[in-house]
Amino acid sequence: MSSVYLMNLQQLETFIWVARLKSFTKAANWLNATQSTVSMRISELERELGVQLVDRSLRQIQITGKGLDLLNNAERILTLVANIRSQVGDPKMVTGTIRLAIAELIALTWLPKLVSHLNDLFPNAKIELVVGLRGNSYALLRSGELQLCILPTVGPPKHDLQYVPLSDVQFRFMASPDFRHSPSHRYTPAEIAEMPLILLGPNSVVAEMQSNWFARNGAHPKNVTHSNSMEISAGLVRSGLGVSFLPVDYYKQDLDTGRMVSLATEPPTEPVSFAAIFSTESPSYIHDIVEVISKVAQPRSA
Repeated sequence: MSSVYLMNLQQLETFIWVARLKSFTKAANWLNATQSTVSMRISELERELGVQLVDRSLRQIQITGKGLDLLNNAERILTLVANIRSQVGDPKMVTGTIRLAIAELIALTWLPKLVSHLNDLFPNAKIELVVGLRGNSYALLRSGELQLCILPTVGPPKHDLQYVPLSDVQFRFMASPDFRHSPSHRYTPAEIAEMPLILLGPNSVVAEMQSNWFARNGAHPKNVTHSNSMEISAGLVRSGLGVSFLPVDYYKQDLDTGRMVSLATEPPTEPVSFAAIFSTESPSYIHDIVEVISKVAQPRSA
């Protein structure tokens, strides 16, 4: 029997993650396996194919030319197998890890309902959540390290990713009630830029929208404190330490009770659009997840 028939999906999946993560240790953690098991699977695969797939002589392992050839084919095989399982089989038979990146606003609103539905739909899979992922989410989708993102979007869609719109969320600049403001006054970007600002970190989509709004109107914020959390920003606003760009509906109770005030602007800020985003090469069970997301997503409160 040719050795190619001894090759198994577990070996191919292990090789894919070693290639993506450039580390036996990281691949082992991802696969919930020991490092020795990962090393053994790669060695078995190399013996069966009669070629070196991984160069272990360098500080960070490198994939050889033959390894890159295998990687392309192995990814196609695993995608095909996932599609067979999801199209032909029962979703309850999907196994492995389904890793989702979730915006903080989602985590604070309808995430528990989503997780409950996903646990019912995929009882044999592990649902792993990354909250507030920024910057490299598109690259992680393309590499397969993430299966789906629920994030705000800005700019034109990426050609190799699919977007399913969920809702538009209105954000506004908010301040402490101690802030001397006129409810009828519409603040210009230049006026907002002069205030002490508490803005989300520079790699977030919302931060990019804020930056674009100021830049389009020739304004340049001078006193900026960066925060990596919407809730932390809101707490600083309530304490009177600055002005922040926050979702109106989520902080409606603060606005209604006077714990925070909303600053009208001219021009107004545009709503933030949230979407479910996934690779065009994703296994078809991702569409089952998107269908669940569309059902539980709450318009206007995301």
